[in-house]
Amino acid sequence: MKKIFLMMVALGMLTTASAQPAPKADSGKKSGVVIKDVRKSVVKLGVKAGVNFASMSSYDKVDLGLKSGTSFQAGALLSARFGKRTKASDPGTGSFGAQVEFLYMQNSIKNDYADAIKLNYFAAPILGKWYFLPDFNVEAGICIATMLSSSPDMIEVTRDGLPMAKIPTGKFKGFDFRPTVGLAYTVGNTGLGLGARYYFGTSDLAKDFPCKVNTIEASVSYSFDLFKF
Repeated sequence: MKKIFLMMVALGMLTTASAQPAPKADSGKKSGVVIKDVRKSVVKLGVKAGVNFASMSSYDKVDLGLKSGTSFQAGALLSARFGKRTKASDPGTGSFGAQVEFLYMQNSIKNDYADAIKLNYFAAPILGKWYFLPDFNVEAGICIATMLSSSPDMIEVTRDGLPMAKIPTGKFKGFDFRPTVGLAYTVGNTGLGLGARYYFGTSDLAKDFPCKVNTIEASVSYSFDLFKF
């Protein structure tokens, strides 16, 4: 009987041991202090290119038959988007941002008397952005444009073969501070962006040529994360 009793006790202990749950596999999380990523904003670097549709205010001394022309722009951009849309969102998904660009920008103006007037600028738009939807934003700011060159050197206005005026368009120079508004769309997480803007010209091209240039822009861009903060 004693041997039978000891065998029953041993069998019960073995059964109890086998019924206990196995220890959970290591999930990869170590116990201790969890370091929380407090970065909320993202800075991006990118490139952009686009097409410009420029128009010029009328010349008061003679009708040049000025018409809108098509040209291009290309350059680099640096942007930042601040904060998170929600606590669970990724960094750089907040409602506000900023962007600065460094562009070669050409404006082309057609006329009735010579080849199109081409105005070549180095332009630096500085913009604030408001993301009213996760991928859509409106932007506003100022574009500082300095003229690099212009062509042709001269427009000769004639009537019935007789000279009426000579306009030295090759001497255009100076800065233009252009208030700027636009709408932009970011294509998900691809880095691609589409944009449309209007630049309001405020400076005369020359003292004796008091005309201003306004520009509509349509552009495409690509950017990537530079760093988070």
